[in-house]
Amino acid sequence: MTSNTFPSLFAHVPAGAFGPLASPNRERYWRLLCRLFDEYFGPDAPLPPSHGFARREIVAALERYLLAEETWEDEGETPLQGGLAARAAAVYERLRQAGWLRQDKLGAREMVLMPPALAQLLGTLVEFADRGPTFVSAKIRSIELQLQQVVDGRAGGEALDEAAEQARRLLSSLASMSLQVRDLMPELVRSETTAQFARQWFERYVAQFFIRDYADLHRADHPLARRAQILLMVQEIENGPLREDIAAWYREHVAEGDDARARQLLQRSLMRLRELERIDEYLARLDEDMRQANRRALAFLDYRLRAPDRLDVLLHRAARGALAADENALRMPVGPGALMDEAQLRPPRRRPQPIPRSANSQAQPSAEQIARLSLLRRMKRVRLVTAEDMASYVGRQLPPGGSVDSGALEISSIQDLRAYQTLLTLALRGSRPGGLRRDDPLGRLLRGFRVELVDRGEPGDNGWLRAPRFVVHHAAGRGPSASNAARASAQAEPDPA
Repeated sequence: MTSNTFPSLFAHVPAGAFGPLASPNRERYWRLLCRLFDEYFGPDAPLPPSHGFARREIVAALERYLLAEETWEDEGETPLQGGLAARAAAVYERLRQAGWLRQDKLGAREMVLMPPALAQLLGTLVEFADRGPTFVSAKIRSIELQLQQVVDGRAGGEALDEAAEQARRLLSSLASMSLQVRDLMPELVRSETTAQFARQWFERYVAQFFIRDYADLHRADHPLARRAQILLMVQEIENGPLREDIAAWYREHVAEGDDARARQLLQRSLMRLRELERIDEYLARLDEDMRQANRRALAFLDYRLRAPDRLDVLLHRAARGALAADENALRMPVGPGALMDEAQLRPPRRRPQPIPRSANSQAQPSAEQIARLSLLRRMKRVRLVTAEDMASYVGRQLPPGGSVDSGALEISSIQDLRAYQTLLTLALRGSRPGGLRRDDPLGRLLRGFRVELVDRGEPGDNGWLRAPRFVVHHAAGRGPSASNAARASAQAEPDPA
């Protein structure tokens, strides 16, 4: 909403309504208004007459209230230091001029009522001053139930507007909670005794400023964990067919037929509900403020328990004793001799000499080490089977378009044995249910041929390895012939073994 669309407060509240609450006697005026609201005009009071109460009855009630009040401060224009009847009449006139009380004529009688707008404002102020710890679970559960009624079609825009208002109050309460905790600590630190600090800590901090269900906020079954469902329902309302029905309700009941303002109010309610997504930020900041407050409280208690009791009294007593003592009693408790002497001074600190640094020597490898390294590299290369090595081995023995049994494969080097083992591994993996997996790294070695496991009787034995038998088939139509590629590779690259 832009600044020119903010609602006007003083279109509903008289301009001087906050005058008594801003005067030097504001605390006394506040107590009188609360007692009038509780006994005559509030929701807990009996139903007032439609024409109001008699003026003399309200003035008599003010006289009764003023009996328990201390002496009022002089405000200049309003004399509040006379007799009880005069003071009650002056308070009544001040409240009537400020707009908290309305006086009407009913024949020859003067009747008094509290305007509805002022009664609602006073009820809001009483609720604000008397609010206790927040129940996050109850508010989240209420928001979810109201949105569920809207989604199910059992409620309309009034439930959505109430849910948005509850979401705003919840986030506002969590945002102000951190500031209250930070403002409370300096006040508690000014406690005179450890017992007073501990009592105020547990009575005010834990009981008044702590969230009632704070310990259960991070549990999986806490209603706060269902905020994702709340946001999904908000998205369904915003993008679904219910949006037009709710906008019509806003246009009829809130916006006075203005379609643009109705859509603006609906968007504002949805935006307030979407703000629940940021509740983790508020809770994280509140957790950090709680941890800091706990650390400060523990440090203060530790200091109070370790420090001597009544330290200020002991210091004053020592100062008075020093002022009343004679000169000999105040002699400095030092030994004989010069107080400042060259021999008693600390010798100068000498920095140690830095350790000379030398560069690391580079040793040249011997001929034997170079030979061993070269041999190790050749051993690793012989045992490594690449796609070119496999094509060379299979191409030498696989006839074009035919097949070859594992018993007919020749093994003349370590490289041939490793190729044979790789073919056996491909046959075993290909015989599993589903065949060779697509992401199997050995699948890149199958170029122009395929391997099939043969389960017939005894396993084959080629003199080097006793293993199940397999057959290598030529795979036609899959690019260039494997045998031609293998022969070309064999002629170009000699066997490293």
